[in-house]
Amino acid sequence: MKVKTEEKSKLGIVLKLFLWGNILNSLALIAAYLATHISPNSFPYFSYFGLAYPIWLGIALFFIVFWIVFRRKFIWISILTILIGFSHLLHFFAFNFSDATLDSKVKVVSYNVHIFNLYDLENRVNNRNAIFDFLKEEDAGIYCFQEFYHQEGSANFVTKDSMVNLLKTPYYHERYTHELTNKRYFGVATFSKFPIANKGEIPFENDPHNFCIYSDIVMDLDTIRVFNAHIGSIRLQDDDYRFFNEDAPEDLYPNNEVGQRILKRLKVGFEKRALQAEKIALEIEKSPYPVILCGDLNDTPVSYCYRQFNRLLNDAFVESGNGVGTTYIGEVPSNRIDYIFYSDDFESSGFMTHDLDCSDHKPISCVIGR
Repeated sequence: MKVKTEEKSKLGIVLKLFLWGNILNSLALIAAYLATHISPNSFPYFSYFGLAYPIWLGIALFFIVFWIVFRRKFIWISILTILIGFSHLLHFFAFNFSDATLDSKVKVVSYNVHIFNLYDLENRVNNRNAIFDFLKEEDAGIYCFQEFYHQEGSANFVTKDSMVNLLKTPYYHERYTHELTNKRYFGVATFSKFPIANKGEIPFENDPHNFCIYSDIVMDLDTIRVFNAHIGSIRLQDDDYRFFNEDAPEDLYPNNEVGQRILKRLKVGFEKRALQAEKIALEIEKSPYPVILCGDLNDTPVSYCYRQFNRLLNDAFVESGNGVGTTYIGEVPSNRIDYIFYSDDFESSGFMTHDLDCSDHKPISCVIGR
């Protein structure tokens, strides 16, 4: 009898520890929700919780299963917390079982092409040609590229001219933020099968390496303004990426030096992207035409940056996609950071995250129309 009492006491202590762990995890989830409403420039720490939202969500689901087995009344802690932020869950996991029927429509592709892996001398031509083959097969009306590469003159690695001919997109708008020797350029570019009546730029004072352009495109949908944005990245260095390599020795970085450096880079990135997103959002609000926004936001759906656009526009993945929709496939933990948004004037159908590994991002596409 005494043994059973001791075992019951030990179980009670363990369950109390799990209960407190559940409460702390629910508070972390609520902090993640707050990250979408509070600018990192006012209070940056919520943004870390938003970035880790999938982790908090996974732990909350674990607690639901755990309490079903041990104390069913406690399952409501996680269930209610998830329900409070249910819209965020839908931004990560989309379920659409039927597509809208659209009459006047255009297919849109957005793709961070990672400068076509220019510096991989052995594979870059095959990689570029694979991207070309994919884009040609998509047969879209509008293509938005981030980290685009172009070389003028007698280039031995042709991109822009090949795209114009291959994709039948004689109209294009390009803006380069980097210029190297031999007239080599990096930046953002929009290609269209339809005439571009006007072009505009949105520079970022806090980051000369990223940019947003907009193109007023005349087509059957009337004139639409297409924004193409590449918002500031974290800019991790090679040593930082080694931190995520499970084979790296534990004593590689003394005193958690690299971890502290990554946290600092994250903070700078959160703050930088918030200002850039706010500036683009102001231009979207001023647009005289319905809007389509394509871009690599370098931020997840549970972020202040994402909300600046989601509060004004519809997320094509949420409205017509399915599954998880992860777009980043680089060396750090993956997530959805590439998006297509559109005004209430439109609907979308057939959103796709394509399984193509020619870049550190996956291309995305959908049909937008009325």
